[in-house]
Amino acid sequence: MKQIGFFFLSTNNYSLLKSEIIGKKLFLFFLVLILTGFSRPVSAQNLNEIISNLKGDLKNNPDERRKAVIYADLTWYYASVSVDSALAYGRRAVSTTGKLKDSVLLAQVYSDLGAVHFRNNDFRNAEKNYLKSYEIRKKQNNAAGIAKLNNNLASVYQSNFQYSKAMKMYLEALKFFEEKNDVKNINITKGNIGLLYVDLKDNRRAVKYISEAIAYFESQDRTTEIENKLCENYLNLGKALQMQKSYAAAEVQYKKSSEICGKVGNTQGIAFASRNLGNLYTLQRKDSLAVLNLQTSQLAREAFNSRVDTESNGIDVAQNYIVQGKYHEAKDLLLRALPVFERENSKENQLSTYKLLTNIYHHTAQPDSADHFFEKYIALDGELVNTGVSRASAELEKKYQTLQKDSEIQKQKSTLFKRNVALFALLGVLLIGIVYYRNYQHRQKAKLQRTVLEQQDLAARAVMAAEDNERKRMATHLHDGIGQLLTAAGMNVSVLNDYKEDPARFELILDKTRKILSDAISDVRTLSHQIMPHMLLKNSLSEALRKLIENTSSPTIEINLKIENLNNELDENIQMVLYRTVQECINNTLKHARATKIDILVVQDSDKIITKISDNGAGFDLQAIKRRNEGIGLQNIQTRIDFLKGQTWIKSSAGKGTEIYVEIPLKP
Repeated sequence: MKQIGFFFLSTNNYSLLKSEIIGKKLFLFFLVLILTGFSRPVSAQNLNEIISNLKGDLKNNPDERRKAVIYADLTWYYASVSVDSALAYGRRAVSTTGKLKDSVLLAQVYSDLGAVHFRNNDFRNAEKNYLKSYEIRKKQNNAAGIAKLNNNLASVYQSNFQYSKAMKMYLEALKFFEEKNDVKNINITKGNIGLLYVDLKDNRRAVKYISEAIAYFESQDRTTEIENKLCENYLNLGKALQMQKSYAAAEVQYKKSSEICGKVGNTQGIAFASRNLGNLYTLQRKDSLAVLNLQTSQLAREAFNSRVDTESNGIDVAQNYIVQGKYHEAKDLLLRALPVFERENSKENQLSTYKLLTNIYHHTAQPDSADHFFEKYIALDGELVNTGVSRASAELEKKYQTLQKDSEIQKQKSTLFKRNVALFALLGVLLIGIVYYRNYQHRQKAKLQRTVLEQQDLAARAVMAAEDNERKRMATHLHDGIGQLLTAAGMNVSVLNDYKEDPARFELILDKTRKILSDAISDVRTLSHQIMPHMLLKNSLSEALRKLIENTSSPTIEINLKIENLNNELDENIQMVLYRTVQECINNTLKHARATKIDILVVQDSDKIITKISDNGAGFDLQAIKRRNEGIGLQNIQTRIDFLKGQTWIKSSAGKGTEIYVEIPLKP
């Protein structure tokens, strides 16, 4: 069973760069858990009930062989309930079975221990125990046991991104089971191949293989083993459907998985089903349902007692926080979990964490931290990318299908020799292609990084230039206006003593001083409103625009304002830029256009705000303005809009008025 959950946040240039880099890979952040191996057919009891019965058998003082079997069974059944207990009983099973010199049972115990380590994301020890079992079964010439271990080892290699090797082992196991007409293990293997195609983002093949496996298991008597298989395969089918954006169908499969896992007491299955539901609801912005399911997943993971699984749940909670704009809470969760993932070498979780931290620091305007985690993300992503994997795996499956259809022809030595030559040639071409593509990919990454840095530098320079122009304008206003008024007031005050004996003259100078100070106060208020409009601070953007129109309208010009669906809780930067844009356009029209009418339209839809400003004035030659590097007001508008990743279109010609069209995304 493989749990898969992701949510990608697109944020400015970072997300654009990442989506380009992983365009063929999409967003691959997986927690792997595949249940294959030895059959223990029991009725569809709860796992805890089975475990309780086995412990009861231990109290009856069974002989050493029966005790070894019980320890082995407890190892297997605890694997879905508690990792620590499963490992403890596994060690007892190895010790007791070793004393009995029962190689058949010992091989099974090592296989079960491999499965337990695999579920705990300890792939090194999983492979180590599977290989111990493999060596014993090889000495026994146990072909069926070796085929099952091929399934298990393939799962380990799949988890370590060795997809071609995993596909090869799956197909070898499938061929053996088909030759033996072992229908159950045929469908176990098909489920695993389907899961591999989920990894490779080949959702069509994934749905095909997993659906075939589900159809078989649904037709069988509902033993605990069969119920667990359905629990896993419904979960994996749900993920394949979610990746196809069939969200309603995916939700149905996740709920089926959760129901069956709960029925048999599969704690880890419950955790993953709830987590996938939580991620799905996060994608659909059903926040309350997302939080509820993520909490259920967290409780199940804590009961299962896998540190990596427990901390990885924090990734999903952090994603939900990010959607709600709670960046600090998300950052704290991720920074707490990251050392665990790095210590346990859980690269999929590291990759997810680096990506989300990049987004968080970018949103919170901490570019150094954002760059740091983005570089770590790119480095690890490049390490995990296997560009030839999908093609190689598809070729392996195609070869398997061909071998199956032409099994008689394959027995002829000459044909086999030709096929081997063709395969080696294909592998040679594939190797050259991989080397070329990796070099191309590296060059593209470097090119895109340079492009992003250039765009960021241009935006920063534009913002700095706009701020500098605004400071110069305010300095001029302070010096030429307010400064001169205050100088005049000071001069009047300095001569008051000379007219103490002349009350009329004294009062005249005092009144003049009061008027000068009143004018200075009025100028200060005007300047402060220009810096941050009072109406924008006090009320919404809608009210501020209406007040602006009210203060600007005159008998010589008609100004019409129409506002549709404008949210009063807009981002402060968007409100300020829109206000300044409308203000600048009105000022330009009043100063230069000789217009009698201005029409202003502000409309908000689901993802952007559209503003259209038009007048019936004299118009101007836009290209001439650009050639002469004039039009500071227009440049200010363009700079502000560019800063918010918006777009501006200006249409004007002499005698035909001017039309300015602005689009600003709600989430730049």
